[in-house]
Amino acid sequence: MFEEIDRLIEEREEDFPNNLLRARDLLLEIVKGEENKGPAYARLAHALFWLGEFSESDSDKDKYFGEAVEHGKKAVELAPDMVESHLWYGASMGSHGVVRGIMSSLFYLGPVEKHGTRAMEMDRAYFMAAPLRLMGRFFHQAPGWPIGSGDTNKAIKILEEAVQVGPEFLYNQIYLADAYLSKGRKDEAKKLLEDVLGRPEPEKGKLQYALYQRDAKKLMEKL
Repeated sequence: MFEEIDRLIEEREEDFPNNLLRARDLLLEIVKGEENKGPAYARLAHALFWLGEFSESDSDKDKYFGEAVEHGKKAVELAPDMVESHLWYGASMGSHGVVRGIMSSLFYLGPVEKHGTRAMEMDRAYFMAAPLRLMGRFFHQAPGWPIGSGDTNKAIKILEEAVQVGPEFLYNQIYLADAYLSKGRKDEAKKLLEDVLGRPEPEKGKLQYALYQRDAKKLMEKL
């Protein structure tokens, strides 16, 4: 049932946004039925996350990340045993909070930590270390005590593991470099960023590559 949908999500950049929109529409038909609703909602959160991630306008990001949060919430209710449910719910809340601003981010702090931690407990290596990436970024960006549980030292430890587990997904390196910069570890950050910026543009994945390059350049400017 999900083979074609998974292919469309996997090939999200080959015909963006049409492949993701097609996956979304197929999944919305599935959730109208009585079977496989949990796995379908998890995939809806996944597809909508990428629609938000690759959108250029804040209004589109707000729309798609917000919809991903709604689908992710249903996924964790109906399929709590799937790492995908917790990961894409947590990731979508985190990204939606960033787009919405500080108050929304604070509202999401507890749920992101809860579901990100659950995903990390279930499968740390899922989607190129996505649970580690999510929680490392969370602990780096979240405010510290007494408002939140932010802890840059904890973030660095988690993100160092993410780089080892998922070296092919370069946000693991970019987020670790950002955390290193927060601690004044400029040489280590520079090494990571130079590696990212030195990568040639791939045949596939040009949208993701552009995001890597954009964010790595921004961090290099801080050096």
